[in-house]
Amino acid sequence: MQFTPLTIDDREAIPHGTLQIFELEMRPYPDARRRRIRVWLPEEYNGVTRFPVLYMHDGQALFRGEDDRTKWDCDRTVTALAVEGLACIIVGIDSAQTRGEELTPPYPLSGRAMVNGQPLPIVAMERTSDTYAEFVVSCLKPLIDANYCTLPDPAHTGIGGASAGGSQSYYMALRNPEVFGRALICSPGFPLLDIEAILAELDGYDMTRLAGSRFYFYNGDQMIDATSVDNVLAVYRRLRQRGLDASQNMFLFDSREGHYDAAWARIFPDALRWLFAEDNLRRP
Repeated sequence: MQFTPLTIDDREAIPHGTLQIFELEMRPYPDARRRRIRVWLPEEYNGVTRFPVLYMHDGQALFRGEDDRTKWDCDRTVTALAVEGLACIIVGIDSAQTRGEELTPPYPLSGRAMVNGQPLPIVAMERTSDTYAEFVVSCLKPLIDANYCTLPDPAHTGIGGASAGGSQSYYMALRNPEVFGRALICSPGFPLLDIEAILAELDGYDMTRLAGSRFYFYNGDQMIDATSVDNVLAVYRRLRQRGLDASQNMFLFDSREGHYDAAWARIFPDALRWLFAEDNLRRP
C-alpha cells in the first residue's frame, strides 16, 4: 500500500530529523475509524540504510513542535544517541477518546478499579485492545515496512508506551513476540488489572516464544505510580523466574518520579540503549 504523507518542516515543528504525518483507517474496526500516524525519521535516514523501528502509543505526546508542552522529546533523544551508533525510526500512533478501550488489555479487572468508591469508566467500557493490536500488526507495520527503510525482524521492532500504553505494550509483546521483540513498558496500568491473572498467564506461557525478546520496565513511586510498583515488580520477577536473564528483562525504579511525560522522557535514552544495543549490558 502506497501513501503520501504530509512532511512537516523540521525547522518549525521539531529540532531534529524529519516528521511525517498521515491518517490511516483502522481496518480491523468495523466502524472504519481513522487515526493520525506520526513517523519520525532520524537525521541519518537516507533512503538506503535500514533502521530499527519503535512503535509507540499516544503519538501526540512524543515530539515537541505543535505546542510547547513537555513531551517525551523522542527526536532529541534519538539524535543525541547517534554518537553511540544508535538510531531508530519512531512511529507514533495518536490516541483518541477511545484510548481506554484500545489500550487496556483484556485481563480481568482488579477490585481496585475504583476512585473514591466509584467504578472507573474502564469497568463498563468494551475493551478492544486485541483489535487495536491487530491494526498495528496487520495494517500499520506492513505499511511502514513497505514505505520506509526498516529492519522488519522482531529483534529490531519494538512496541512502547506509558500508563495504559505500557500495559498494552506488555500485552502486545506477549501476544505477538514474532513481531515485537522489544517492549518499553513505563508506569503500566497494572493496578487496574488482576495481577494474579497476569502472573498465571506467564506461568502457562510457552517461554520459547520469548527467546529473543527484551522487556524494559520502568516505574516511579510518586502520584499514581506508587500504586503500580508492586505489580510491575511482580511481573518482572516472574519473567526472571521463567527464564529471562538480565539481557532480556530490565526493571528501573525511581522513587523521585511520578506519572508524567517528563519522567518517561528522562529514562528514554537508557531504554533505547538497552532495547536496541547489541551489547545491552555494557554501560555507555
